[in-house]
Amino acid sequence: MKRERIVIVDALRGIALLLIVLIHYVEHFDFFKQPEINFLFSNNFDSQVMHATFLLISGKAYSIFALLFGLSFYIQMNNKESKGINYSTKFFWRMLILLVIGFIHSLFYRGDILHIYALLSLPVIPLYKVKTKYLWLIIVLLIIQIPFLYHLVQTFITPNYEYVEPLTGHFAIGNDIYATGSLYDVMSYNFWKGRITAWAWTFNNGRYLQLIALFIVGIILGRKRVFEQIDACKKGIKTTLITSLILYAILFFVKKELLTMDFSAMQKQFMGTLLTSFINLCITSTIICLTILVYNKFKHAFIFKLFSAYGKMSLTNYVAQALFGVIFFYGFGLAMYRYLGSTWSLILGGVIFFVQAYISKYWNKNYYYGPLEWLWRCATDLDFNVKFKRKTV
Repeated sequence: MKRERIVIVDALRGIALLLIVLIHYVEHFDFFKQPEINFLFSNNFDSQVMHATFLLISGKAYSIFALLFGLSFYIQMNNKESKGINYSTKFFWRMLILLVIGFIHSLFYRGDILHIYALLSLPVIPLYKVKTKYLWLIIVLLIIQIPFLYHLVQTFITPNYEYVEPLTGHFAIGNDIYATGSLYDVMSYNFWKGRITAWAWTFNNGRYLQLIALFIVGIILGRKRVFEQIDACKKGIKTTLITSLILYAILFFVKKELLTMDFSAMQKQFMGTLLTSFINLCITSTIICLTILVYNKFKHAFIFKLFSAYGKMSLTNYVAQALFGVIFFYGFGLAMYRYLGSTWSLILGGVIFFVQAYISKYWNKNYYYGPLEWLWRCATDLDFNVKFKRKTV
């Protein structure tokens, strides 16, 4: 892979992680409580900040990361295939290791996405050889959220149709435990009830279908070498950008109008979930296209180097910012949820990101991999002699 391609992909990964860090800190890592003492900012102002943050970021950051996850899958498979190696079994093993890393991480932070990505990536492995036209068909079927469409239709066909969510979360219990529980209490809750809560949200909101679809989009972008040949693909990127913005405007208007009409609460729930899912995809596409075009214009800008440095250590940085955040906000740690509302937490998230980015920048000069990236690679290859530290001149 060309160096240029690596920079933009890592930069996009860094941007996605910035958005993830910001929303994690605003929501206190799945911990929703008003501060007991709020310095400078009012609770009402904090509520507006949280609403704006969720509107702009929620559902977009993980979508970008999912697309890049699929792209990385394609690159690894393609690189090995070019050497005559079938990497399917090794990638399966690689995902099992990520599942273990994610599960351990989830004991501290309920909202861990690593173990969910690892699980959802497994059915994507056989799709590597499938023709692109069939992959697009699968993507469309996943994106339109057939289960939700079915239930929505049923609400119009069957009077008094009742829908019971297959999985039930335990959000309220988690809030109380995170506020007053010990580290053992937090880990005990996260081990099972916290897992069920995270899975319930992912399933009940159709996020699992969207993530698989984005994994597959990443495979297609890898095949088309979009990130290697930005100039050649510029026209298509601009067309995608314009189309995404137009669709976003249409869907936003439709959602606003439909939810004011005389539909039942359940009908509005399904329509809202579907339209929100589509809107998030449009915004995700817009962010990715804009980033690629801006990068192509200012590829030597320092900010892209900083984002790229962060993205190269995405696994280590993702886990580290969460572990710090949990200790900082939860009751068993510093319990700063009592004093920091959404606004201060958003500012803190930005500070944490840039501190990690600068650390990553200097770390990459001295080491080939981040600590968890190195461990993941060694465990995948069952070889702990993988080079870690760069030679100093």
